[in-house]
Amino acid sequence: MKRAFVPTAEQQAVIDAALRLGNLKVKAFAGAGKTSTLQLVAEHFGQRLGMYLAFNREIAANAARRFSPHVDSRTMHSLAWASVSPSLRSRVSLQGEPPHELAARYGLGPLEVRTVTGKAVELAPFEIGRMIADGRDRFCRSADIQPATRHIVVDEKIDEAVAAQLRTYLLPYIGHLWEEGAAARAVG
Repeated sequence: MKRAFVPTAEQQAVIDAALRLGNLKVKAFAGAGKTSTLQLVAEHFGQRLGMYLAFNREIAANAARRFSPHVDSRTMHSLAWASVSPSLRSRVSLQGEPPHELAARYGLGPLEVRTVTGKAVELAPFEIGRMIADGRDRFCRSADIQPATRHIVVDEKIDEAVAAQLRTYLLPYIGHLWEEGAAARAVG
């Protein structure tokens, strides 16, 4: 690849530092010419492998068109994502199910619970299904290896002792929902 322009004094200083030191960090404002400078550095390194990290896909795609094939252009997120274990990665792609259908599939009807004021209220199947799905989702966003009662959010208006019982009651359903997803991911 032929050099399209003569580097500025600042760009030449970066090229020299890269050739002398290897790893370095270039900080500059947007539009200051960082990508052009890194292109020059890549040209000076010949066919040595390099990596250009960008904040978003559009910038990474643009860089991929500008750099030689031996420079991998990608987003920081994609680099991090590639290092995540498959078991954690599978947690992100879970299929949703309407909460009322989830409750019906598990045979869960309305539940009567006591509020902090002592009043009895009914939790509809939709609310119960939502608590199960949300509990599974909170587990998936955690580093925990199995669902726990702490992943289940109960409305603060419900008496705390009743909320604790409700969490214990719903926990097995969250486990089932997670296991169903794991089985589906293993098959697909």
